[in-house]
Amino acid sequence: MRRPRIVTFLVALVFLLGLLQWLRAGTLFVRRDFLAQLNLSISLPYAIGSAAIWGGVLVAASFGLWRLKRWGWWLALGAVSLAQAQQWFDRLVFDRSDYARLSRGFALGTTLLILALIWGGLGWPSIRKRFEIGD
Repeated sequence: MRRPRIVTFLVALVFLLGLLQWLRAGTLFVRRDFLAQLNLSISLPYAIGSAAIWGGVLVAASFGLWRLKRWGWWLALGAVSLAQAQQWFDRLVFDRSDYARLSRGFALGTTLLILALIWGGLGWPSIRKRFEIGD
């Protein structure tokens, strides 16, 4: 069975989102001594752990999508949506700087674009059919 191009694109997008989470976790871990001195409003173990976990879940979802598995379809929708929701929770609860408040518009646009691509692409009728997802 041939994989539709849109699925390949979505696999790459979800995989990239997972890698970016792992990069975030790694950067926070490597820089933890410096970051501990900054009196951050977010707990470093929480930030590192959540990024590492979301990275793993998103990479797993990309493999499920690649293999056209039904669970990959569901996991991709759920993981991308919940990861974006948690990022907004963290942003609204823990951000204290003026820059964080000024960059909310760009972050909102990025979130909406990611969600539109994932939900729109995976919700397309021919794509849903490939994953054997009924209406």
